[in-house]
Amino acid sequence: MNRELRARIMQIVGAGMFTGLSLALGCQDGTGGAATGAGGTGGAGGTGGAGGQGGAGGQGGAGGQGGAGGQGTSSETRCFSLDEVRASNDGGGGAGGSGGAGGSAETCPSEYHPNPVSCVVYENGRLEDGQCCYDVNDPGIGACGRPFLVGGAPRLAGVEARADWVLDAAADEPLAVDPVTRAALAEAWLADARLEHASVASFARFTLDLLALGAPPALIEAAQRALSDELQHARACFTLASRYAGRSLGPGALAMDGALDAPTLAGAAASAVREGCVGETLAALQADEQRRRACDPEVRRALDRIAADEAAHAELAWAFVRWAVARGGEPVRAAVARAFDEALADVRVARGPERPGIDAAAWHDHGRLTEAERARCHLDAAREVIAPCAEALLSTPPSTAAADAGLDAPA
Repeated sequence: MNRELRARIMQIVGAGMFTGLSLALGCQDGTGGAATGAGGTGGAGGTGGAGGQGGAGGQGGAGGQGGAGGQGTSSETRCFSLDEVRASNDGGGGAGGSGGAGGSAETCPSEYHPNPVSCVVYENGRLEDGQCCYDVNDPGIGACGRPFLVGGAPRLAGVEARADWVLDAAADEPLAVDPVTRAALAEAWLADARLEHASVASFARFTLDLLALGAPPALIEAAQRALSDELQHARACFTLASRYAGRSLGPGALAMDGALDAPTLAGAAASAVREGCVGETLAALQADEQRRRACDPEVRRALDRIAADEAAHAELAWAFVRWAVARGGEPVRAAVARAFDEALADVRVARGPERPGIDAAAWHDHGRLTEAERARCHLDAAREVIAPCAEALLSTPPSTAAADAGLDAPA
C-alpha cells in the first residue's frame, strides 16, 4: 500500500513525474528503504526542552472501564557517540559539512530520525561530552485516524458502559483467546476507538475551518464524508473492544473548550500537515499492515474499511495543503515546511515496551502489531511516503500550484 498511496499523493501535489525517490515498500517484515541524509554546516548545539506530561485517563461509568491515559508530549533523551553517528551513516547517510563548536555535521542515525530532508546533527541534536544527543517526543499521532489536537496535545473522551455505540452483539460472542491476550486486545481496540471518536471532532473542526477560509466545495464535501467515515470507524472499534472485554463500551463526553479558535490559512495548513498528511497517512499504512496480518473475519472486515478510508482522508489533507499553499503563497509554504519538519521529527521511532504474556499469534490474528512492528511501519511510512511527498509538494513551482488552486478533492 505504501507505493500505491505515495503515487496517489504525488499526483495530488502535482508531482506525478517526480523522480529520484526510493520505491522500496515499507511495513514488510521490518524492512524499508535507507534514508539519505542531506549534509550541511553544523551550528551551535541547542538545548533540548523538557517533555510535557500526559493527561490522565478518563473514568469509566457505572460498570464501565476507564479509558487509557491521554497521550501528552513526553521526552526521552538518546545519545550517540560521533563514531556511532559516522558508522550509521556509512550505509547511505548524506555527506556532512564542517561542524561547529568542535562537533560534526554528519547526519543523525537513520533509525532515530525519520526525516532525511533535514537530518543534521545540530538541527535536532546537541553535543554533550562528545556525544550527539536527541530528545525523542511522542506526539500521540498516527495510531488510528486523524487526531483531535488542542494546544498541540491529543484530546480524547473517557469510556462509559453503554451499548449504543456497539454495532452488534459481538460482546457476547465466545472467543478462543487466553484471558491475558483477550484483556490486552480489549485495551488496544478501546484505545483505537477513542482515537477514532476524537477524529469525528477533528473533521468537524476541519469542515468549519474550510468554510471560514473559503475553500472549494469539493474539499468541504470530502471533509463531511470523512466525518461520517470516522463515526463508523469509532463504532467498529468500540464493537471490537466490547467483544474482547465481554461488555458493551462507548465514549463519554468530549471536552471542546479551547478547540475552536478562528483559523488562519497558515495555521489550518500546518494543522492539516500534522493531523492529516502525517497522522492519517501513518494511520492508513498501519491499518493496512494490521489487516495484512489479521485472520479474524470481524477484525479484517473492520480494517478493510479503515485502511481504505484513512488513505482517502490522507489524500484529502494533502489536497487541502496543496490548495492552501497555492492560495497563501510563501507564508503558508513556510508554515507547512515547519510543520512537516516538526511532525516528521516527532514520529515515534523508539520502541515502546512490548505487552507481556500475550499470545503473539493471536495478537496478529486479531489485528494488532507488536511495538517493534508498529515503530518500523511508522518509520518506513515517514521515509518512503511522507517525507518524499512533502519534499515534492514544497518543491512544486508557485505558478503550477496557483494554476491548480481549485483542485478537486479525492473521492
